[in-house]
Amino acid sequence: MSETLPDECSLEFNLFGDLLDDIDSENAIIQKKEARKEEFEALLKFIGGFENWPLLNKDCRREVVKYLDYKSRCQLGLCSKADYETVDKTSIYVYSVEIQDNERSHYLFNEEEFDNVVVRVQFHHDYNTGKRIELVFSQLGDDTLIQWLQYIPKQCPGTRQVIRKSCNYYEEAVKFAEKWMKKGNFELNEIKIEMAKYPFATSQIKYLPRCNKVRIGADDVDSFNWWLRKIPEQLVDLQLILHSKEREDFTLPSDFLNAPQVTQASRFYFWCRAAFTDEQFLKLKAKSISFDCVDVSDDGINQFIKNWVNGKGIDGFQEAHLCSTGNRDPVELIRGLEVRQWDDSFEEEACGFVDDFSRCCGRGQCFQIKSRIDPFESLTLSIHSDRVSIYATGKRMEYRGETYTHYSIP
Repeated sequence: MSETLPDECSLEFNLFGDLLDDIDSENAIIQKKEARKEEFEALLKFIGGFENWPLLNKDCRREVVKYLDYKSRCQLGLCSKADYETVDKTSIYVYSVEIQDNERSHYLFNEEEFDNVVVRVQFHHDYNTGKRIELVFSQLGDDTLIQWLQYIPKQCPGTRQVIRKSCNYYEEAVKFAEKWMKKGNFELNEIKIEMAKYPFATSQIKYLPRCNKVRIGADDVDSFNWWLRKIPEQLVDLQLILHSKEREDFTLPSDFLNAPQVTQASRFYFWCRAAFTDEQFLKLKAKSISFDCVDVSDDGINQFIKNWVNGKGIDGFQEAHLCSTGNRDPVELIRGLEVRQWDDSFEEEACGFVDDFSRCCGRGQCFQIKSRIDPFESLTLSIHSDRVSIYATGKRMEYRGETYTHYSIP
């Protein structure tokens, strides 16, 4: 199917009516709980019966629309101009928005690689509900080609497409994604942006007040800074990625790493070099940490472990990975600590755990380090040629009145 869409209204309803039909087909095998008769009656009573729908005031109609799924909103919006305005002015729950530059896995659209931007909008926190849309934007001469997959039960996915006249695919993709953010009052929970040249100058994003999971792929500090200014200081998950592989020497500077979005994040993963000082590293609050290390010293890592051993470390700490091409000195890393090297005795004591750890984490040179606050709790220090990893692996357990240490990968 291919057609030309002349305006935003057509794009709004025709395209997404089709998309949501596809989603319904995809979810046909998913068993859903049917509404009870009392629930239908309560809804009818609440809105005065569907026959009285036009008599309800605007606020009441918008309150009802809040609880409709997107397909039902589209169908209602086509009924009348007043209904269209009601639907248009009522925010919709958007869980996450993702924009990705030049994703390469679109062989169903084209066997050869092509420049594209993928936009994914998810309406539910559980991806498996199928409450999502995914579009691939690309350039077709002076026009923008928009493609998506149509899922039909027991058949291979088919492809569908529409054309937007006289526009740039890159700008259209971002405009489309931001429009969905606006539909949800910019209150999405998660955002993923991986683009070389996000059009900041024309962006409609002012602030994302509820966004607590953030993944940004960019190539310069200014871009990363722009996004940090748009999100809250308290984040559940922060991921920063170097978009261009050619810029391996790129480093997040020390002053950037003082941002509260970094220092107070519950988890953060930086797929690039980060110039944390020892002092900054020791003040982090994240339970899970990963970055390419530039300036954190052996002494800084040693102090990080000592803080945990003495009960002054990060609450609920799980793991830290410091990647580095420089050689670490095991003697300095364990200085002043009571450690147990993973010898034959330890491997016999925790054989299942050691096997799992070696398979999942890589063995390296490993030491077990007990907490001085609770001797049944312990860390694993794993030293490799290209990284140092610290895991909270030993946990206090009780069985039939006996206390013991259970080892597991966090």
